[in-house]
Amino acid sequence: MKRLFILFAVLFCGVASAAVDAKLVANAEKYLNSITGLDGKFVQTANGKQQNGDFAMLRPGRVRLDYDNMPIQLISDGQDLYFFDKSLDQITTVPITSTPAGILVRKNIDLKNADINVVETTDYKNSFALKLNLRGQEGLGYMVVVFDKSPIKLNSWTVVDATGAKTDVVFQGLHEKTNFGKNYFQIQRHKTVSTSGGDDYYD
Repeated sequence: MKRLFILFAVLFCGVASAAVDAKLVANAEKYLNSITGLDGKFVQTANGKQQNGDFAMLRPGRVRLDYDNMPIQLISDGQDLYFFDKSLDQITTVPITSTPAGILVRKNIDLKNADINVVETTDYKNSFALKLNLRGQEGLGYMVVVFDKSPIKLNSWTVVDATGAKTDVVFQGLHEKTNFGKNYFQIQRHKTVSTSGGDDYYD
């Protein structure tokens, strides 16, 4: 499971020559900036194994994933993303900007002019997908975010690391929510291993 956390923390390369539909990029950007909070379920598939759980996000900067059948939480408080292994009572941290969720919960999501680089779009009948990397982080992997079309809604994301290892996360029953408890995006810290400091994308 820790390997999946590291995979989530590795970002994004793409194929520079791939086609990009500016309208699809604009639609995704408008939708992402229009939502403040989401709540629902997720199904994660990696290494041939599937895990279910609960997903929540609150912009700017806060994310929470609780796994149903593992003593694991992934929680961001707006600066860092914490991997909390309850069985070991241990927390590992990475900056939220180094994760897929970091793109979705920025205060201002700019898919055209900031450090996020949309390298390919795919238009399906009922959905569309954006393939993303972060400028300056090419070669380490990529992310694909899929949106439903009508109405536009977050459907899923896929993260592929430099070795080709893939993690798929499909969302179910997502609905807008902002009235989370005061400490919902906090965890009790004990032993902590930090890979880096926080950042200012969510100030």
